Amino acid sequence: MDATFKGQAHVGALTARQAAIVTTATACCMLVALRYVVMDSDVQAQLGRAFVHLVGAVVPAWHGWAQRHESLWVHLTWITGCIAVYVAAPAVVWTALFRLPLREAFLVPKDYLRHLPVYALLFLPVGAVVAVAAHQPDFQLQYPFYAGRGWADQLAWEFGYGLQFLALEFFFRGFILRGLSAEMGASAVLAMAMPYCMLHYGKPLPECVGSILAGLVLGLLAMDTRSIWGGVTIHVAVAWSMDALALAARA
Repeated sequence: MDATFKGQAHVGALTARQAAIVTTATACCMLVALRYVVMDSDVQAQLGRAFVHLVGAVVPAWHGWAQRHESLWVHLTWITGCIAVYVAAPAVVWTALFRLPLREAFLVPKDYLRHLPVYALLFLPVGAVVAVAAHQPDFQLQYPFYAGRGWADQLAWEFGYGLQFLALEFFFRGFILRGLSAEMGASAVLAMAMPYCMLHYGKPLPECVGSILAGLVLGLLAMDTRSIWGGVTIHVAVAWSMDALALAARA
């Protein structure tokens, strides 16, 4: 794995060193934007209310419906912000500076079906831990992020929630890993795992500690398969399981 990437003279139009610098600078800027804009509850609330007013102005008959679901719109602003930070901005950097197609950022589901049993095997121990943790008070206070007003509402949220994990995997296991790989080789996984762990600060301690191992395993998996889709599959499966178990525990 290390020999495959380390020693490459260029990543697209950039030298290995330039690629590492651009990747690091972009990642730092995006994580600052994530923390101070996307994750700001006041910003989310203002955008959610603005959407309700916009719907009411454009289609007055829908204003009541939009107002009843204002909490969903507030949560969806977080997802939209994550997609902007994790995908949209890095994609512009990738295509404009690296001058590479997005598929080069491990975005192709290479040999996905062949590796599916491996993904399932990796999910099993995590799923077992989640099943136990679902009964803990800290877990039930944290999850689900959003409890809908009905099944349609909840499914809309879970779909968006899944897209957020696709965006997250592209950023950490695609953009960052591929951008650093020519300069650092497999050690890029270690560099990526640090901010990924820090992203989990404030969550229950077992989840934060587990994110270290998850970041390393999913990073190695992405570099080995040259695809983020294993991580997407595992991450979404874990997230949806956590929400389902948390909702069941509340019921």
